Amino acid sequence: MRLMTGRGSALASAIVGISLLATTVAMAQTYSEAPALADAVKAGSLPPVEQRISDNPLVLTPVESVGTYGGTIRDITKANLDWSKIILQVEPFARWERDLNGVRPNVAESWEWNDAYTELTLNFRKGIKWSDGVPLTADDFMFFWNDVVLDDSVPVSFPAGTVINGEPPKVEKIDEDTIKFTFAGPNPLFMELSSRAYYNSAQWLIPSHYMKQFLPKYNPDMKDTSEFDKRYTMDTRIQYTDMPTLAGWMVTSFTPGQRLTAERNPYYWKVDTEGHQLPYIDGFDTTVVTDDAVSQAVLLNSIAGKLDFQSREFNLADVSLLMENQEKGNYTVKLWDRGDFAWPWMMPMYDYKDEGIRDLFYTPEFRRALSVAMDRDKYNNVAAFGLAKPRQFALSPLSPELQTEEGKAFYDKWVSSYIEYDPEQAKAWLDQIGVVDKDGDGWRDRPDGSRLQMIVDMMPGDKQTADIMDLMKEDWDAVGIETLLNQADWGTLSDRQKAGEVMMRAWGSAAGWGLLSAPTVWAPVENAEWTMGGMSIALNYQSGGKEGEPARPGSALEKLQQAYSKAVQALDPNDRNAALLEAYQIHLDEGPLTIGTVGEDPTPVVVSNRLRNVPSVGLIGSWDMGFPATADPEQFYFAE
Repeated sequence: MRLMTGRGSALASAIVGISLLATTVAMAQTYSEAPALADAVKAGSLPPVEQRISDNPLVLTPVESVGTYGGTIRDITKANLDWSKIILQVEPFARWERDLNGVRPNVAESWEWNDAYTELTLNFRKGIKWSDGVPLTADDFMFFWNDVVLDDSVPVSFPAGTVINGEPPKVEKIDEDTIKFTFAGPNPLFMELSSRAYYNSAQWLIPSHYMKQFLPKYNPDMKDTSEFDKRYTMDTRIQYTDMPTLAGWMVTSFTPGQRLTAERNPYYWKVDTEGHQLPYIDGFDTTVVTDDAVSQAVLLNSIAGKLDFQSREFNLADVSLLMENQEKGNYTVKLWDRGDFAWPWMMPMYDYKDEGIRDLFYTPEFRRALSVAMDRDKYNNVAAFGLAKPRQFALSPLSPELQTEEGKAFYDKWVSSYIEYDPEQAKAWLDQIGVVDKDGDGWRDRPDGSRLQMIVDMMPGDKQTADIMDLMKEDWDAVGIETLLNQADWGTLSDRQKAGEVMMRAWGSAAGWGLLSAPTVWAPVENAEWTMGGMSIALNYQSGGKEGEPARPGSALEKLQQAYSKAVQALDPNDRNAALLEAYQIHLDEGPLTIGTVGEDPTPVVVSNRLRNVPSVGLIGSWDMGFPATADPEQFYFAE
């Protein structure tokens, strides 16, 4: 048996400068708490702190020093609550280290694999409680698995990373604090995969004592699962202030499009190295701004000194102005790595409802023509101020499988493939596949003679994406492809994408590598909006063929799914990296399958000079690793 406490991940650290100790052994025999909670204990409205935290609380080593209690973090988020969902809701089985060098115990105190990596025994932190004081037990997960995942009347698919060889795992309750997974084949990266941000194990841990009331099985007054769905989905769960949480803060009020507030969870199960119950910060006061106005709002409020911690929504154009006003606004700008491979990247949807468009997307010459018609140097100089790098869609250069000599050589080929600006070659490829102007109106048509329009959807409020898309439209129009740009809010785009009504999507900054951070960006294997290929195709793979639609037989998408299945089951890291390079070769041989523009952008993080314990480096371009939750904001504190 292989006993694990979170170390020894296959992901090598690519960011240096941070050392973190998160241990399951309490370093103090007695515990202290925030003054307001101590007063509540004296008044008899709360149990003593020793009874509220777990039997074996997780001890966090602060970044700089043990902190003091008090204060409210002011920040801004866009309408979909973006990173607020991550900070206020992400408490998975295990959490990624601050430097991304493996995962560390979190809700799970420890876990144990058999030698074949087909059986996993996972031990919950004994005595951990929901924010209403009710214990978290194995029954909470068994409710999720048996009454949510396995119940066909509830629209929740098998979670990503659980289906192996087309089969879901068998899940057993061993005792009140222990569950066992038995997979249909090796699944050595399950803990790493289930530690990723809010759409993995943080979403699986739901309070059964609260959620049962919204299922018809337990409450005959419920005629369907619609109320359950709202509270289960992480996109909307944060809005329900009565729903218990495992996070450091509880949402206390939410006004759509205006404001969100949160206050400390009195039952939080983490302490610092001197036994002080976390979090130090009393709460959050978050202004919610529309997508098209959020960038301007974070810039102006930062300069005015009205924000305490802001790690998203800045444009590269803002960096110099932010730097110039640090003293005036009493803040410091930390330049964290985005870890991104593109900003933006063009995602053809191979599940688009129009079969003629699908035919073109499955044709390599069409995608290559789109790619070489793009003047990436112009995009970089005009929209990214020369700070990014013109590049093809390829994973982040931080990817551990790309660190060997072989990996670096392959990466150089991949990232530079089909990025040379060559509109004449683009026209030649389009002519070759019959995408020509057949009706004489000046625009190229489909091979069958019907009208061709490339409709690209994007989110409002992302200036770099919008600027590059305007330039890209000029380039595609110039080779005869009529291009239409459409801005839509997150909810509208999400609904249309799920329905197969998005032809191509321009996604903003994104980070990903290998099998651990957004594997779905290079293979359609997870039912997420940022999956390459299309959500329906990814859902088909994730559900073992039970839902969605399959990739076309023999296509590059099907080959990528097969290559992913091989790589994810490799037990030896060297074999796994070799399998990944084989998988990426499909992108080189048959790509580009998605189309890159520019990437590897730096990003500003604004931190109040009063706020302490904020890491100097981090990775915020990816939701997968859970930043900024991975920076442990529960140990942030305000200096006197």
